[in-house]
Amino acid sequence: MTETRQPQIALIIPACNEAACLGPVLDELLGTIDPEKFVVAVGVNGSTDGTAEIARSRPVLVAETTALGYGYGCQAAIDLTTDLFPSVRGYIFCAGDGASAPDDLTRLTAAFEQGYDFVLGSRTIRLRNWHAMTLRHVVANALLGLWCGILSGRRFSDLGPLRLISRPLFEQIAPREMTFGWTIEAQISAAKLQSMICEIPVTERRRLAGEQKVSGVTWRRTLAIGCRILAAGYRTWRDLPAQRPPLWAPPERSMAREA
Repeated sequence: MTETRQPQIALIIPACNEAACLGPVLDELLGTIDPEKFVVAVGVNGSTDGTAEIARSRPVLVAETTALGYGYGCQAAIDLTTDLFPSVRGYIFCAGDGASAPDDLTRLTAAFEQGYDFVLGSRTIRLRNWHAMTLRHVVANALLGLWCGILSGRRFSDLGPLRLISRPLFEQIAPREMTFGWTIEAQISAAKLQSMICEIPVTERRRLAGEQKVSGVTWRRTLAIGCRILAAGYRTWRDLPAQRPPLWAPPERSMAREA
């Protein structure tokens, strides 16, 4: 990386104990993106393996925190990125396990350039993704999307991790849910702030190695995590201003049904 670079989009990859798959994930991303437009930042959070060392062996930014939680990893990567590259206008959040397809980044960015502040990559509306997601994963995310809609007044079909949030909107949201509530807080807050939001169908792939930290656990653990996400969504709704858009208000524009 050189000092003359002025990237516009930061790819934020939270990673906790992903040494088995992070290397190939970064290599694929770096071979796909335009290095003049994108900067990759890995937020290593609470890892006990060689995740940080693997990330540092690639030309990416690496931020470390001992705090265990998805949001802590994201925030550490964001803080480092904005310190080094104030030119960044938006953040794309991607999985560090290979589940996110790099080809979708271009489509998220295209929607952002059209004026959307929040672009959600929905996996559940693309049926061919279901073979890569367990039934409980599909059902749970569809129900959590429904819960987002009930609270925020804006339809959501998924609680997908692949998403783009503009920097001004992210700074308005100022996330406080740093563990399982990170994704739902952003969606509900974006809707309550009446941001320009769209959903686009994205590809979900099987992770390269290891186990998915939410859907790859027992039914009891999945239920416990789901309850924590529901509670985080409620806290977000409760703490936002009382004035809300009408329930199920349609978005101004939508790309959700794009093939």
